[in-house]
Amino acid sequence: MAEPRRVCLVGLIGGGHSGVPRYAAALTRAIDRVSSDYPGLTVTLLTTAAGAEAIHTRSIPVEVVAGKSRWVNAGPGRLALEQAVVRRHDQDLFHYFDVTGPLFSRRRFTATIHDTAFVYGYAPRSSTYKRWLYPWALRRARAAIAVSQFAKDEAVRHFAADPAKISVVHSGPGLRASGDVAASTAADGPPFLLYVGNLGGNKNLPFLVRCFDQAASPARLALVGRARGDTSELRAAIDGAASRAKIDLVGDVSDEELEGLYRSAKALLLPSVYEGFGFTALEAMARGCPVLASDIPALREVAGSGALLLPLEDENAWTAAMMRIVSDEQARADLRSRGATTVERYSWERTARGVLDVLAREASRL
Repeated sequence: MAEPRRVCLVGLIGGGHSGVPRYAAALTRAIDRVSSDYPGLTVTLLTTAAGAEAIHTRSIPVEVVAGKSRWVNAGPGRLALEQAVVRRHDQDLFHYFDVTGPLFSRRRFTATIHDTAFVYGYAPRSSTYKRWLYPWALRRARAAIAVSQFAKDEAVRHFAADPAKISVVHSGPGLRASGDVAASTAADGPPFLLYVGNLGGNKNLPFLVRCFDQAASPARLALVGRARGDTSELRAAIDGAASRAKIDLVGDVSDEELEGLYRSAKALLLPSVYEGFGFTALEAMARGCPVLASDIPALREVAGSGALLLPLEDENAWTAAMMRIVSDEQARADLRSRGATTVERYSWERTARGVLDVLAREASRL
């Protein structure tokens, strides 16, 4: 019988913040739970101390290669450390949770496509390296995993990636739902509408603030997430709103706090102009929170009929929808029901098996 192929998950990004690190951590935890069903693979994890703490594997061997400082868990520092670490290791296949790879060695690898937001200018200046890294990685990778059909189409469209090398494996539904977390204490106060995500340009938050202002609802608006790039337009929209006193720019919260906010909110608002997947919609659905979202390709694919999809940039439609979702319990109940049905299609274990299927296929060809 052939020896199992050695697959290394390059998971330094799991110690960071925002969507892709959360994806990497949640997926690795799920791989840890199901990898024993793949006897042809021996899976290990490379990560930082912060990543190990976030992922907390039980069966996959972990090598911790750095600490908890932001420098080694995000940005150029994390990328540089990945290059140095992978160069020292000899595995049959390396898997990356974003579009990158071993630049200074000829290691075999697979990569993950989340979006191409930077092509449209929806990314910090520090992301300019992606313009040359993405084409290189997608050309050199033995295979790539796209978190949505839309993400795959974008990689083919913008970087001439080989569609035959890209498998679509939908992301899991964000945070694992916990029945032990009570609703937020905000539920005891005025009703509120919720936004969750970074405060970047693709999230369309000045538009959201304008629509909320026009709705003149008794509800508050809570914007939860960390700044990404220039937020001056958003802050100007908030400062100029008649409802300014009812808009809360919350910043980052813990997973436990976020759980409570989802469970307490009248609805999640996701007015993005661009998403590669958008798993905050599924996070909300899994917690009985109705979802209003832009009718854009990725959200149409992922959220589908589980959300009320609204025309992009249509202020009248968004304003009317906000007014109705706050005042109409039947409308909220309908969306909660539709969301519960939709989110049943997603699980991190299903995502883990889809990823491991790709890794097993590529490892068997070595």
